[in-house]
Amino acid sequence: MLKKIVKIVLFLILVIGIFAGYIFFRLHNTIENVLEAKNGWRSEVLEFPLLFAGDLEYTGEEHIRFAPGWGETDRDDYFSYVFLWIIEEEPSLNSSVLENIINTYFDGLMNTGAITKFNFFKDIPKTTSSIKQISPNIFEGSIHLYDEFFAQEMILLNAKIKSEYCPTKKKHLLWFYLSPQADTHHIWEELMTTRLTIDCL
Repeated sequence: MLKKIVKIVLFLILVIGIFAGYIFFRLHNTIENVLEAKNGWRSEVLEFPLLFAGDLEYTGEEHIRFAPGWGETDRDDYFSYVFLWIIEEEPSLNSSVLENIINTYFDGLMNTGAITKFNFFKDIPKTTSSIKQISPNIFEGSIHLYDEFFAQEMILLNAKIKSEYCPTKKKHLLWFYLSPQADTHHIWEELMTTRLTIDCL
């Protein structure tokens, strides 16, 4: 019986090690971030299919810029960040499509966060979002999600989303600007001035 338990434990350690190595490899790529932000804004680039949201069946990359206080719950810029999808497929967006994308994205992200902390059986509350279309390519709304990484509680993010086409790259761009702060807060000016370094004219 003891030998069987030891074998199971060793197998789990092996699986976790392989999973951790795979995550490290996927997160530490050499792709240059095409988003230019202020000094101190951390950079990250992910590739599709996203590790935590494989149901989002796109081909391309996610470029991210995190505000300096992104992971600090007592900072004004907590959980404030910009991410840009550069994808091959036409996303054919409307409010309900975006809500599904956002819910899938954050449910996967937070459940993966729990797994990386070895909380394999933690019941993460579902993400709910409410998105309205402001114009053909611009959307606004809110996202109610569980912050597994820092606050360990439900938080409310305000969201601004826009889509555009980059003819020089023949790619579709989908911008997400997120922050718990109201849109009158100065963090939104910093978020919205994040610049694209590639030519899309």
